[in-house]
Amino acid sequence: MSDAHAHSHGDHGHGEALPGTIGHVTSAKTLVMVFLTLVLLTVITVAAAQVDVGRLNVVGALAIAVVKGSIVCLWFMHLRYDKRFNFFIMLGSVLTLLWMVGYILFDTKLYQHDMENYRKNKTVDGKVKPE
Repeated sequence: MSDAHAHSHGDHGHGEALPGTIGHVTSAKTLVMVFLTLVLLTVITVAAAQVDVGRLNVVGALAIAVVKGSIVCLWFMHLRYDKRFNFFIMLGSVLTLLWMVGYILFDTKLYQHDMENYRKNKTVDGKVKPE
């Protein structure tokens, strides 16, 4: 494979590929910044876990996880510099995940009254409370 061929497929207009390679080389500074961002988001995750905001705890934790996962995919896995098709596959996957989680949370809310009634009428060991 010639160097010209490697460059034409490797850099995608976002940086320079090393001669004789296919791909994108990310600077150490960028990788350190991405790492520090992930550490900061981890600290935010731990801090958010200390605050009780009810059902929003799950939503907040999942939102932070999606952002962290996206950062890993975009920079550490070089998806940011890859073909747009692969980016849209990742975006579709994230949107499908959000839709499924949203549907599950919505479905759980619909049956909340049934769960409360069950808790009132049953004991922990499953026997019916005497009336």
